[in-house]
Amino acid sequence: MAVTGSVFVAFLLFHMAGNLKVYLPDAELHFNEYAHWLRGFLNPLLPGSSFLWAFRAVIALCLVLHVYAGTTIFFRARVARGGFGRAITAKWHALTGRTMIWTGLIILCFIIFHLLDLTVGAKGVASKSFSGKATYTLEDGEVVTNAYQNLIGSFERPAVAAFYIITMVLIAIHLSHGIWSIINDFGGTASRTRSVFLVLAGLIALVIVIGNASIPLAVLAGVIS
Repeated sequence: MAVTGSVFVAFLLFHMAGNLKVYLPDAELHFNEYAHWLRGFLNPLLPGSSFLWAFRAVIALCLVLHVYAGTTIFFRARVARGGFGRAITAKWHALTGRTMIWTGLIILCFIIFHLLDLTVGAKGVASKSFSGKATYTLEDGEVVTNAYQNLIGSFERPAVAAFYIITMVLIAIHLSHGIWSIINDFGGTASRTRSVFLVLAGLIALVIVIGNASIPLAVLAGVIS
């Protein structure tokens, strides 16, 4: 649980940093260059999008293991508790701990929708921009998929933007407990260490929710288009 969780925290920070390119001058150029760079990372050492597919496979494996571990822990805890509850003095930890399985399930549903929307471009899920195969010509003349317009087209739909923002809040709640738990699972049980990671967990969760949620809000407000 801790190992796969650590992978997801690193991925979320990396993913957010890439998404924030929408705020750069010439955002369409920089965002599409970044998307193109991801697809061809480590070329020509690895052919085509080999690294990207390998990376996706690792993330998918981590997701399966994370869901399996989380479900196992949830049911083991219920069996171990029996008919007795447990008192948790910190109300925030009580809330985040008890809702981990539910926030996790909603996040899983969001991941599926997000992939269908911005990766697969599934009909009825993706925006008209993606369905219309919008393209962009880079400075070197290469024509690539216009990932920037796909992102904008997706978040111009209020329902999708709202779902994204709500999910980011749930991810922040999930992370605030998960990151703090990681240090315990790796053996960091000293009081000061736990306190530091409690603050760190809150800060990372806050950065991710503000960074990611600001993008659909900016699209709806017309700040980026």
